[in-house]
This record gives sequence, C-alpha cells and structure tokens, in this order.
Amino acid sequence: MAIESTPDEERSAPSGSAHVRPRIDASIDAGFPEPTAGMVLHRVLAMSARTFLLNDMGDELVDADRRCGTVDALSLQMGTRPLWAQSAVESLAGTERRQGQTERIHQSRVALRRIRSNLRTYRLALDPAWGTSLRAELAWYGNRLGESRDLHIMRDIVTGKGPDAVGPEQVIRLEAEVTARMAAALSDIAAERGKPRRFQLTEQMMVLWDGPEFKAKAQRPATEVLPPMLRRAWNDLRGAARTARKVSSAANLHKLRIRLKDLRYGCETVALVEGGPARRTARAAEQLQSKLGDLHDAYFSIAWFESLAEQRPDLSEPIGDLIVVQHEAARTIRKGWKRDLKKIEHRWRQWQG
Repeated sequence: MAIESTPDEERSAPSGSAHVRPRIDASIDAGFPEPTAGMVLHRVLAMSARTFLLNDMGDELVDADRRCGTVDALSLQMGTRPLWAQSAVESLAGTERRQGQTERIHQSRVALRRIRSNLRTYRLALDPAWGTSLRAELAWYGNRLGESRDLHIMRDIVTGKGPDAVGPEQVIRLEAEVTARMAAALSDIAAERGKPRRFQLTEQMMVLWDGPEFKAKAQRPATEVLPPMLRRAWNDLRGAARTARKVSSAANLHKLRIRLKDLRYGCETVALVEGGPARRTARAAEQLQSKLGDLHDAYFSIAWFESLAEQRPDLSEPIGDLIVVQHEAARTIRKGWKRDLKKIEHRWRQWQG
C-alpha cells in the first residue's frame, strides 16, 4: 500500500528542519487491506506530538476562553485524523490537555519519551539524519522538564513521608526550600518556551503530525516490517538484563529501565496491528519499568537530600532522617525485580518464540 502525496497536502518545511512528507492519501481510509508500517508509525508519532503540544502550553493560559481558543486553534491547524488513525488502544488514548500543572508536565515528558523511543526502535523506516537530530532535541527538552518533575517528587516525599519522620516545623522549612526551587525551575521552563530552540521543536512536532520522511520499506505491511525491527530493542534489553543480574547497581538497573521503556513503547506500537501478545508483553515491561522508576526516584532523592544538606547545614538533621526513610524505601522496591524480568521474558517467548 503506497504512501501518496497530493499538491493540496504539500507544506513547506521550516528553516533548518527536514523536508515534510505530505499526509497519507485519505483514499485509503475506506477498506484498506492492511495498514502499512508508515501508517502505524505516523499514527503513534502524531498522537504523541499532539499530546505534547497541548500539554506543554504553560499556565500563561489562565483565562478559560483564551485557553480553549488556543487548544481549538491547535486542533484546527492539525486537522482531523484520517480514519485509519482514529482507533486507539488504551495506552495511547487521552491526548487532551490535562488540568493540573504537574500532570501536564508528566504528560509532556511521556509524549517526548514515546516519540524518542519509537524513532530509535523503528529508525530503519525513517530518514536517519532527521530522526537522530530530533531525538537529540527531544532529550534536551525532556531533561529541562525533568528538573521540575524531580522537584515534584521531592515535594511529595517531604509532604508525604516527612510528617512521620521529622517534626512539623522541619517539614514546613523543607517544603519551603523545595517550593522555592520548583518556582525557579518552572520560571526557567516558561522562559525556554519563548526561545527559538523550543519553537523549532514545535515545528518538528508538526512534521510528525503531517508525516515524517519515511523510507520505501515503510510502505510495506506493518506486520511484516515492524516486529523484526523490535528485535533490536529486545536484544538491547537482554544485554542490560544480563549486566543487571550480575551487578544490580543503581546505574545498571537504571539502564535496564531505559531498555524496558524502548521495549514497552515498541510493543505498544506493534500491538496496534498484532493485538494481544504484543500488548501483554508491553504491560509486563511497563510493570517492571514502573518499579525501577520508583527505585530510581528513591536513589535520586537520597543524592538530592545529601546535596541539600551540604548547602543547608541548618536542615541537616531532618534531611538525615528522610535519607534513612528513602534508603529503606529503596530496599523494599528492589525486591522481586528479577521475578518481574522473568515474566517479561516469558511473554516475549510466548509471542516471538
């Protein structure tokens, strides 16, 4: 099934960005025999791009009418998804703008990770230079958003675990410190949104919506092209798993978590055409990924508290108490990760043999 272009769908590429491949011909909407790899990848990338753009608008849109108008304008500019792209599995649904600031930042980061992971896993179906460049920009902005997300975690630890570990006055002082740093991080993000580099990222998101530059193999059936490409993510995961089983250090478990994300997102993409087995593998990977994410957060909080204690000796005592709490949390979270890994391996063998 070919990916065709029509003159009306042409769009000029932004300066310094990849040439835009027009949208897939709408004539395939009715009764196509099997979706191509390009169709499936386009759908996943487009939905993630929309999720990011809707949620990365900041709190400057405080007026409800202005906010709704901006969202409607973005939706109008993007247009209606072709019929083949309108069905959605649960894990890819919900591209709307979220209400809370914390949830919007989370959704923006998830969308960036999903795009970046799919560009890596299925890079052989895309223009390599463009994909590599975009992945670097996604990593850059994801890290900027990550600064705020890390501080949200610290605030949750202070307000959630602090009352059981330290006195109420110390909780207030620690929360004030975290809140001040969070305000500074959010201010930096707001300033970044107005700079050229962030604007160019928006242009690239529109490229994802209109259709990336696919290679010829992307015109072949998705069930023929995508699963073999997913094996690279599986082999990378196996390598990280072997290393983590030998030495289960924080660094090795973090690398394993990264590879789990690639397998999970890759399986969720393939699940659009292969269904249950791919989806079950994705869910198993997500379960361990979440556990290792909580472990990473615990280790990060310990390092953050240690750094804060050096900067604020007057808070060293309550900080020390919270460090003890987080060490215990890390020990608890680590339990059973090898069992969860075996479940993923079992799911994969059931599906791929």
